[in-house]
Amino acid sequence: MQNNLNTLWGIYVQMKFSWILALPLIRGEQIIKNINVPACRNCMYYKPSTYNDFTSTSNKCEKFGTKDIVTDEIHYDFADYCRKQEDKCGNEGKHFTLEENLPSKMIAHFIAKNSPYVFAVMLAVLPMVSAVYIRLNH
Repeated sequence: MQNNLNTLWGIYVQMKFSWILALPLIRGEQIIKNINVPACRNCMYYKPSTYNDFTSTSNKCEKFGTKDIVTDEIHYDFADYCRKQEDKCGNEGKHFTLEENLPSKMIAHFIAKNSPYVFAVMLAVLPMVSAVYIRLNH
């Protein structure tokens, strides 16, 4: 009797949850929007602000902007704004140009972003090192 109940329970569980085994077959293609669209962070015109994260939405695009005719300063548009405007880069990234030196660009950004902290640590440590050096030499 117990064996029959186990068999019936096994069949019930198998019928109830067998669809889980078929999920990989049912899933089919991935449905991720913009999967084949280039990212701004990989573009040569992408200019991260010094104190922002490299992938922040408030970074600029050096392809589009406005020049101040008095000061001669160029105000670049935000990258996410350019991607929303079809007359600029648009969703497809019409003006995307691959950045050939992306790793060095990211390292330079990291150094620039963290340089105030490095400078502050140096200012804090330098007097201590100087004091030790003076004590040892006197």
